[in-house]
Amino acid sequence: MIGPIVLPMIDFRNSGSRSLSNSGILHIVTSTDTAPKIGRPREFDRDAVLRAVVDVFWEKGFAATSIGDVVERTGLSKSSLYGAFGSKEMLYRTALDRYLDDHRTMVASVLQGGNHGLDDVDAFFDRIWEQVDHVGEDRGCLAVNTSTELGTADPALIAHGTRHRSFLREGFTTALGRAVDLGEFEAHRVDAMANVLVATVLGLAVMIRGGASAAEISSHLESTKQSLRQA
Repeated sequence: MIGPIVLPMIDFRNSGSRSLSNSGILHIVTSTDTAPKIGRPREFDRDAVLRAVVDVFWEKGFAATSIGDVVERTGLSKSSLYGAFGSKEMLYRTALDRYLDDHRTMVASVLQGGNHGLDDVDAFFDRIWEQVDHVGEDRGCLAVNTSTELGTADPALIAHGTRHRSFLREGFTTALGRAVDLGEFEAHRVDAMANVLVATVLGLAVMIRGGASAAEISSHLESTKQSLRQA
């Protein structure tokens, strides 16, 4: 039987550097871990770098990603990374912010900015399927991964998760509202169904990260679409 998993406890509000002990608990250390800043900072494409940082944290998670991994993925030196983003924890938060900005853009365009009703909800789940169907794509959702890996260790991360769920709920509510106007959906079901759809998205993200097969994910997506059209 597998014993309890000890996740790193993180307090991003403390500006000191941190290190993981053998027990897996993140401790504050008095000496700084930042590389010296010598000469003029290296210029780089911040947007491209953040995309690369998002990818490495998304693939490996916070604890398993080293600064060396980030250096290898971005091509930047440690001093450039520390100078631009600060500690590993701050780099992670910046990457998470970037990921959520991209995700909200997609939610806004498909769910909030769509021209249809239930077809727009279908289109949103089709986007999820495209991610699953991508070769080797088993990363799930970075926001959900953050919640499952780091739990409630830091209020800022809890707030990220809350905003993520709220934005999803608003998007589904808006799309279902259009479905009501089109005669495709009953108004009294909107709030409850929006909550169900949010839970479905979060659950699918965990399943994807956990290695669920494409067939299993496809079955859940189709069941979700069918439930929208049941009286």
